[in-house]
Amino acid sequence: MTPGDARLTVNGLPWFGENQQELIRLPRRLESALPPAVWRLGLSPAGGRIRFRTNSTSLAVRLEYPSPPDMTNMSDFGQTGVDLYLDGVYHATAVAPKDAAPGKAAETVLFKDLPAAEREVTLYLPLYKPVKVHGVAVDDGAAVKPPGRFAVAKPVVFYGTSITQGGCASRPGMSYQAILGRALNLDHVNLGFSGNGRGEPVVANLVAEVDASLFVLDFSQNNPTPESLVAVYEPFLKTLRTKHPSTPILAITPIAAAKNPARLVAMRDHIRKVVLAQIAAGDRNLTLVDGLRLLGPGEVDGTVDGVHPNDLGFERMADRLAPTVASILKRPPTALLDDREMVVTSAAAVERKRAELIEFIWGAGGFPQERPAGVERGVASPVAGLSALRSVERFTIRMAAGQENTTYHLAPVKGNGRLVVLHHGHACSFDDAGEARGGGMAHTARRLLEAGYALLLVHMPHFRPGDCAGPPHGDLFALPVGEGSALQLFLEPTAQSLNALRGRYQRIDMVGLSGGGWTTVVYSALDPRIRASFPVAGAVPLHLRTGGSVGDLEQFLPAFYRRAGYLDLFVMGAMGRQQTHIFNRRDNCCFGEAQHDATKLQAAPYAEAYRGFGEAVQKVVGSRGRFAVEIDEAATHHMISPWAVERMLALLKQ
Repeated sequence: MTPGDARLTVNGLPWFGENQQELIRLPRRLESALPPAVWRLGLSPAGGRIRFRTNSTSLAVRLEYPSPPDMTNMSDFGQTGVDLYLDGVYHATAVAPKDAAPGKAAETVLFKDLPAAEREVTLYLPLYKPVKVHGVAVDDGAAVKPPGRFAVAKPVVFYGTSITQGGCASRPGMSYQAILGRALNLDHVNLGFSGNGRGEPVVANLVAEVDASLFVLDFSQNNPTPESLVAVYEPFLKTLRTKHPSTPILAITPIAAAKNPARLVAMRDHIRKVVLAQIAAGDRNLTLVDGLRLLGPGEVDGTVDGVHPNDLGFERMADRLAPTVASILKRPPTALLDDREMVVTSAAAVERKRAELIEFIWGAGGFPQERPAGVERGVASPVAGLSALRSVERFTIRMAAGQENTTYHLAPVKGNGRLVVLHHGHACSFDDAGEARGGGMAHTARRLLEAGYALLLVHMPHFRPGDCAGPPHGDLFALPVGEGSALQLFLEPTAQSLNALRGRYQRIDMVGLSGGGWTTVVYSALDPRIRASFPVAGAVPLHLRTGGSVGDLEQFLPAFYRRAGYLDLFVMGAMGRQQTHIFNRRDNCCFGEAQHDATKLQAAPYAEAYRGFGEAVQKVVGSRGRFAVEIDEAATHHMISPWAVERMLALLKQ
């Protein structure tokens, strides 16, 4: 396949079709009109990406470069690399050989012998060297499908200097636009021109040709004097606003440099003056960002040469710019996928998908068979006043990357031979009976014990007594877990504890609130030992999420949910079993009526939308299981209400 193949999608090169599928950033018709240096730099396809989905077990590219790498402040990878990302995660890079020359193409195998599973492929094109892609090769007979959709249909267009072009990222996938694009699931166009982002009128008209969701102006430093910037900045801004009256524009002042010459200070002042005056005059779609907030004076270790960011600097810039861009585009600061389509539609598909997800989470070792590292018997109950409680065991769970958690096994005075896993959300104690806005966990534990059910009490990572000041959940995904994903840190406490209790109970069920409800969804999909599951205010499909209901990274991790969306996970938890979701209409946190913006989501009203996805899942499950959505009208806040407890007890008897 070549870039012109209809099965491949090329993003980031707005004039690709007009240019007869040539991988350059500028329209050929303007070659003689543009400044020669701008034209030359535009021949490098910075920001360009080739995207598709495939189940191929191997992938190779055949590339031709006009010359070998020759930059002093960028590596061969940064200048000429073609980066491969699989499901949003970096995998490999092809680079120009030392003897690169016109007419001399070379092949690079980017992966081989991977399991035959569908993956989204993104090839980031070089930042500072032209390239011809003569071929993208997959297995004979492998499927090639269109890539996933972006969160916003139109691209974000960046105009600026060498910093915008990508100097000095270690690889194309590490420019700040690429990092930002992955984080927010946005398309982008890179119109940065090294040493030549000067705001010329002809370039302003060129930038304005692109139909953008947002224009980001990150130019100034390439102007030799403050006076030369004054001559072009306001006219450039007015050109964009004239041609795009309502399109958002974001203006960035210069980031920090090791030396802070007076001209940069003056340029920052001028950009602020122009932008703030336009805002005061009524431009409500114009935003100013101080570049020193993206990379400040004390952070020049985030540069290669005191001017151009390295990967650290670009990551800081992207992370700090993301909330502003997300707010402008009215998107959550996350990469939410559209997960309406179900791919798990049969019992056989459930088994295949379960194996795939287990490998993704734990690697080749598979589902954990370990038992707790420590077992203490006769410990004090984590919940006070449980009259039906006979005994308590405490399990210490040790996991990858030095992570640890604790679970509690509570045995009732008069047991019925069944165990319920009760999983908390983001609270540090199950002992909440005296809290007016508690989660109802103590009441739930008491009623289950009274009904004869043994309990396994499980906490989210770093949400247990004495360990409630841990890192944000997103930081867990940077831990060195070895094979698999940090998702294992959320699931192993339950798995190891059930391994320790193997053979002691006739049946195991699971209940969870909030983050514990999310864990209930994922864990029950992966472990058939769970016969009935009850997520409470725990999870809805990503396409129905806004605001506080977006959740932490584990709730929307693209690499995981591309493999199985929430509807697929619901099918997996209900096929041959039962799963009942309970949502609180008056929830003050997550998945309540207040968090359901039907207009923004272009969805049905709250109860109709939620019951609608429940009916869709039950249609797939059919007679092979039970899936239901119920709305709790009695709950006063984010909690498991007494009504919900009695409803679950009734369903557990069926």
